[in-house]
Amino acid sequence: MKLRAAILFALTALSLGLVVVASPAKPAWACSCARADQADERADLIVVGTITNVTGTGVQLAVESVEKGSLGAGATIRLKGGRQEASCGYDFRVGIRYRVNSSDGATGLCAGITPAPAPAQLPNTPSAPGAAPTLVTAVPAPAQLPGRWWLATGAMLTVLAAGLVAVALQRRQARAGSQRTRGPATGQ
Repeated sequence: MKLRAAILFALTALSLGLVVVASPAKPAWACSCARADQADERADLIVVGTITNVTGTGVQLAVESVEKGSLGAGATIRLKGGRQEASCGYDFRVGIRYRVNSSDGATGLCAGITPAPAPAQLPNTPSAPGAAPTLVTAVPAPAQLPGRWWLATGAMLTVLAAGLVAVALQRRQARAGSQRTRGPATGQ
């Protein structure tokens, strides 16, 4: 009885440990954006442009268009901001086009930054009036493989099943041993 309780306790502890290890944890951030939905309203400058330089304390941006503020297209601006998202910075990449919100010359994760799509390329020749649109078929997205937590969960379930089988076999052997020690029943 004590051995069965010890095996059951060990299997339970192992299962709980694997659940903790296998559970996908969300990252914890020191930064929390209180009102990210109002980023456009709080910004005094909203521009679309390409990053030309990134330092540890800021970013330089070649402005292509201005959505809010008094800055001309074609200008180059420098904005203050860190690179670590955990501290409300943003990890800008040189050569990438972004839509950037800024307040008082600073930007960051909570200010409202999104990668901007490449500008639309205009065709060299205009389409003929009444021409039928060309259908374009999108390439299907590649199948995603399950994360590593599936492997750990499968291992946990395998260990749990093996433990249950071991307990069942032990019980069967214990019953068979106890019947042998009693001997055959006599009809006298």
